[in-house]
Amino acid sequence: MENVQGVEVYMENRRFCLRAVLIGIGAAAMFAGLCGGCGYSREEKRRMEEIARLGEENAETYVMEKYGFAPVIESVELCTELGDSDPVPWAEGYVLVRVRQGEQEFKVHISGEEPSVDGRDDFQRALIEEEGREFFENLLGYEVYDVYLEYGEDGMLGERYEAGTFEAFLRNHPMNVRIDDCTDRDLTEIREENPGAAAFLEECARDCGTKFILISYKSREDYDRGYDHTYGRGGVMDFEIWNDSLYINSYGVFEGEKRELNRFELQELDGVIFGCIDRSGGDDLEIGTGRRQWMELGETRGEPALRVYSVDRDAKGEVAVFLPTELYGQSPSVFIQHVINGNEWRQYEAGREVTRDKRYVFVTYHGIPDCHFDLAVFDGGNR
Repeated sequence: MENVQGVEVYMENRRFCLRAVLIGIGAAAMFAGLCGGCGYSREEKRRMEEIARLGEENAETYVMEKYGFAPVIESVELCTELGDSDPVPWAEGYVLVRVRQGEQEFKVHISGEEPSVDGRDDFQRALIEEEGREFFENLLGYEVYDVYLEYGEDGMLGERYEAGTFEAFLRNHPMNVRIDDCTDRDLTEIREENPGAAAFLEECARDCGTKFILISYKSREDYDRGYDHTYGRGGVMDFEIWNDSLYINSYGVFEGEKRELNRFELQELDGVIFGCIDRSGGDDLEIGTGRRQWMELGETRGEPALRVYSVDRDAKGEVAVFLPTELYGQSPSVFIQHVINGNEWRQYEAGREVTRDKRYVFVTYHGIPDCHFDLAVFDGGNR
């Protein structure tokens, strides 16, 4: 029996994981003495040790039967839960075993309560992503820079993926798919330019439960400047995508019966850039300075603003405002005012973010209750 190198205890969404990092095999002893003062009974400690031991054996057998090689066991985690009235987390009977074949590491989730080869793993994730990229490039007819596939539970599968069957896999596994390119494309024209691809995406979204988001960045450099690349994770397809309106030409969402194809419009005034979804011909935003009075409602303590911008728009929706840091620094104080209930003014300090390249501070007005607002920039003293 090899010795345990170390033990970690951490919490993730109220699910505790007890991880033993192993020199070789030897999960039976990995929790011995771990929770001497943690409130576990002697019987529960023994049960946890047995789950870890059997789970390690099951994982090794599972990999050998599924893929035909004996893996190197790197670590074993007990899957545990913590109820509202539980003093300590309790082992639910499953383990997450981290294993390795050569340079490739992957995970196996399997029972540790009884002998079993009924598990799941993410050993083939790289292959599935590679074939997914090739499939979507052929479907769309242009170069894809990045593909994100969210399927199963944490990308883990019980069945074996057969190379060359990505389309069948896509149809049989509801998933979230993000497809990024850096070719500055107008995806609002995908139905006209590639009706076959549009029909396929619509069919899979409608009939297979797959959710797609296609994003076309203006360039490879703009992709790197992008504020976030998590659109499509967890089923949230385009929330806050306006934060990247500086860098994205257009995007499309296919989800159920939903078909949304949008491109961004940018306008500039005094170095400040205003971004919104392009809804109509011509400029969607009417932007100016000095058009409306900044109200003295006590929020800004009467201090003079460096500049006040007025923005008007016929359609509702988010407007992202990018303030150059070379003019306003990285921590200006930004306030928004607008009318509610027809004649009542409201003011508040806008939450601000900084672009990845630190060139802009940006805030977003969400267009509620309307799309007429004023934005005042202060020197930071009102934060």
